[in-house]
Amino acid sequence: MMSNRTNLSVTVDEIRKDVLNNEQAHLNLLEEGLKASFLNLNDFQDWISTRMQGIGLEVEKFLVEKDELVNQLANQKSLRENPDSLRQAVNIVGKLKGKGPRRGVLLFAHADKQPETFEWAKKHPEMVEREGRLYGPGIADDVCGLTAMVSAVETFKRLGMDPQGDVLIASILGKQNGVFGTYGLMQRYGPLDAAIYVHPAESGDGLGELKMSSNGCLEFIIQVEGKEPDSTDPLQAIFSTTAVSAVQKTIFLYQGLLNWADDMRRKYRHARLEELCNQSFSLAESRFTGIAPVTYKIPTHCELCGTVVFPPNAMYETVKTDFENMFNHLVQADSWLSQGHASLEWGDLMGESGQSDENSVFMQMAARAIQEVTGKTPKYYYGHTTSDIRYPILYWNAQAFGVGPLAGDIAMETEWVDRNDYLQSIIVVTEMLKHAA
Repeated sequence: MMSNRTNLSVTVDEIRKDVLNNEQAHLNLLEEGLKASFLNLNDFQDWISTRMQGIGLEVEKFLVEKDELVNQLANQKSLRENPDSLRQAVNIVGKLKGKGPRRGVLLFAHADKQPETFEWAKKHPEMVEREGRLYGPGIADDVCGLTAMVSAVETFKRLGMDPQGDVLIASILGKQNGVFGTYGLMQRYGPLDAAIYVHPAESGDGLGELKMSSNGCLEFIIQVEGKEPDSTDPLQAIFSTTAVSAVQKTIFLYQGLLNWADDMRRKYRHARLEELCNQSFSLAESRFTGIAPVTYKIPTHCELCGTVVFPPNAMYETVKTDFENMFNHLVQADSWLSQGHASLEWGDLMGESGQSDENSVFMQMAARAIQEVTGKTPKYYYGHTTSDIRYPILYWNAQAFGVGPLAGDIAMETEWVDRNDYLQSIIVVTEMLKHAA
């Protein structure tokens, strides 16, 4: 290791040279990490812990218990009805102690993966390189994020740099809305000045984007009961005037809620979201099911499920209350529904919105770092919903963003990461640490 130097005296060209000189070691670490992730989650976390200790980090572990989750928004339905369906495991935090006045910076990535990954790994037990892509089940989501941040900290130290504030490197549980990992991390550590979520971009532009916003979300479940006709004739269609179709009543509610969403879209304007996806507020149905045993019966039960997504300039409690008020207004406006034949329940996918300041020193630094490494100025990306980026923003009042290499087929058997973009991600994160740590 080189003697200590001023961090800013280390050039991006020196960082690039170091990473490329150690290119095979970085790729080997990614391959080892991928194989370790095929074992089970706790063994994978043990592997991460050993790698962190190997580069001189102080390592701690923590487990989030289910009774700790009462005061946060997500997964409350499952916690009430089927808590055993939620997956717990250990989280790993490595610390590089700061030597100056700053509070510090967090690097984090998630260790948990899609359950199918473990089955796919039986057919694809090795990382495979083909036409500049590195293939492996779960390699993009998010094994490469974990190994890239370990490689970046190792590079940072090897070049003789010291952090002015603490650097926390966290391998956490990020699936299931992050409640068993990222949320627990916020409660146990910090607040730090800033956070970098090391994760490939599902949006498909790799290092061309900085993800610095997380839209809020409400998952709703509406149940509607109808009534069969008064006649006992099995072919009910001709007697429908004495029936109540649960589907028709659900359509009435759905149309009313769509009109409400149109009003909210005009109320909560967000220019960046409108540029990206032509709207800043959305209500979308995911399931509309009217149940009748045969086609000539009137459906007496209907379920409507979906999500409301709202921008960072709208608040969770306000949107939730407005939705409930509109639902109740629609129910009371209908003589059948007002008799107790419609219900509203909230699902697991519930989250507050959050956004970093694109004009902040931290965000400007991040954009410059990517530009210096890749030669291209990144775009700010506002399309994520309930991303773990929101946690440091909401709980630490910290600037936060997500960054990672180009990747594809995420959550599929053919998942891949771009080889060159992966190595550049290590350079980028090291350059960011140079300025932020």
